[in-house]
Amino acid sequence: MIPARSSCPVGWTLEYAGYVMSQHSLPVTATVRHSTTYICVDGAPEVADGTSFLDQSGLLVVKLGCGTLPCSKYHDGWEVSCVVCSK
Repeated sequence: MIPARSSCPVGWTLEYAGYVMSQHSLPVTATVRHSTTYICVDGAPEVADGTSFLDQSGLLVVKLGCGTLPCSKYHDGWEVSCVVCSK
């Protein structure tokens, strides 16, 4: 899994592209939440008829926060893309 990318390095095969997600965690403070595990979830997941992947998974999309990362390259509230590649 390669976070913050939408394509694989040269010589690698794209298995799928999506978004970095993590489990919902209890707040450390009123505005800060900490996750311990991040995964790349397929941007076009297959789900059973009549259900929603996000409703069942308990996962939340990870969003960037300007200040934690350089504001010149990243913007507040942007979702983090990712790719899963194989060699």
